[in-house]
Amino acid sequence: MGNGQHPGPTDAGTAFPVDDGTLARISSPPPAPIGLKGGNAKGTTASLGEQVVAYARQRRGQVVGDGECFTLADNALRNAGARSAADYGAVTPDADYQWGTSVSLSDLRTGDVVQFRNYRYDREVETQHTDGSSETQTEFQERPHHTAIVERVGAGGAVTVLEQNAPVGAPVTRSELFFSNRDETNGEVRTTIRVRGRFSFYRPEAR
Repeated sequence: MGNGQHPGPTDAGTAFPVDDGTLARISSPPPAPIGLKGGNAKGTTASLGEQVVAYARQRRGQVVGDGECFTLADNALRNAGARSAADYGAVTPDADYQWGTSVSLSDLRTGDVVQFRNYRYDREVETQHTDGSSETQTEFQERPHHTAIVERVGAGGAVTVLEQNAPVGAPVTRSELFFSNRDETNGEVRTTIRVRGRFSFYRPEAR
């Protein structure tokens, strides 16, 4: 399906003006290890979302199926006994995929699926030194048409995802992405994050 990046719905998620540019991605430092419990104190099985994310975690560093971002999410959902995109509509290279029940960023949790269209974030970190000088570091990441699985939801709109084919041809990897604008000063360090494009969040549904 094209370059492996898939379009996302236009009627859900958060929208910002889109500026197309050269595709570039900079890896974020991996988060601390995250445990996965196969059950709770009462011995029940893992939730649907936990099963979805466990499938992706177990395949980090591997290429799943044909290597498309769509395929990782599709296989993870089917393996967990959840409905997949084909259950909600036609699967075509330019389809607006739906992966379950639409949820908001504030309700996002482990195992949800993110669908992107023309997404990009820009992050600038400026450090003021005691001698009066300053240093600025910048980075950005783009997901033109893409699908990813939520591994962890952090503060300030930061979300850790598991994805493949980002960049094109990459195996299953862990990345930190941002889904809300942010201006924060911590001591001598000022961080600015700007997010553009469209993205939609879906909660997996059991078959």
